[in-house]
Amino acid sequence: MMHSSRVVRSVVLVTATIGMLVAPPPVQTAQPASPARAAQPAAPPARPVPVRNDVPKPGRELLVLRHNELQHGAHEAFYRFSRDLYWPYFERLGARVVGQWTVTEPAGSAPDAHDHVYRLVRYASFEHWQKTRGDQAATLAGNRPAADNGTRGVQDQGTVELGSRGAYFLEGEMAPDGPTYMPGLAEEYALVKSGEPPPLSDRDIPVRLDTAQPGDEIVVLRYQRIRKGTFAQFVASTRTQIWPWEGKLGGRPIGQWLVVHPTTPDGRTIPGLRFITTPSADYDEVVTLTRYRSRAHMEAMAEARAVLMGGNGPDFDA
Repeated sequence: MMHSSRVVRSVVLVTATIGMLVAPPPVQTAQPASPARAAQPAAPPARPVPVRNDVPKPGRELLVLRHNELQHGAHEAFYRFSRDLYWPYFERLGARVVGQWTVTEPAGSAPDAHDHVYRLVRYASFEHWQKTRGDQAATLAGNRPAADNGTRGVQDQGTVELGSRGAYFLEGEMAPDGPTYMPGLAEEYALVKSGEPPPLSDRDIPVRLDTAQPGDEIVVLRYQRIRKGTFAQFVASTRTQIWPWEGKLGGRPIGQWLVVHPTTPDGRTIPGLRFITTPSADYDEVVTLTRYRSRAHMEAMAEARAVLMGGNGPDFDA
């Protein structure tokens, strides 16, 4: 259940339902957010700006996975400010929030004094993302009172935010969530020994399942460097070989994307864009997100153990 040797480097980041992550790849130094952002005096009432909208404009979907550094223990409040104040207006702009997760250190790692949060949002295109920035948002959904509520949510977030490493800008695929039919093989099996798992070297390992186990949901964020220009093949093998297997074992893939670094049409950097990584001529970068019922579920799906959950039929070999 592995990709071919196209993988140059892989880093696993684990997140939970309000989230969990392992150490991320090298990043730019976090810059402090403006400490006065939430305390700035209120601007005078803006002139009402109503709008009508055109039909949806096609484009290449873009996702933004943004990092925020927060005061320790502040993520619950940060999440409420997002969910209750900012996101309702933000989704009116046409964006779609996939999720927001807080980083939990892996076992044995030194704890961080701050909370680290990643939020994933879908946009119809890079142009769509640009139009949701600052005052341009009013051209999509008007202003007041919904926009005022969104602004208050951003200001409230600023009371607990310390900085940001930037964002991953992503293009690729959301995982399919339709049904999958994987017929059982027309075979018969004889019980050899009860109560012990079979050797992993056995030629045939059929399985039966216990009942579903409760747990605290986590999300695994996997960052990989792959050979330049191989993303199309990489995501194709994920879609046809890895995601069906993970889905059978109870994992729920969210998606897999190529990291991109948008520029102006003539190739110049865009002021204000802060990327978590810098583009390389030597490799492409891939981000993959997958949901698990618990950390124990994730560990049971490790390559060396997953066969005991799913057997070693043709789907495992794929």
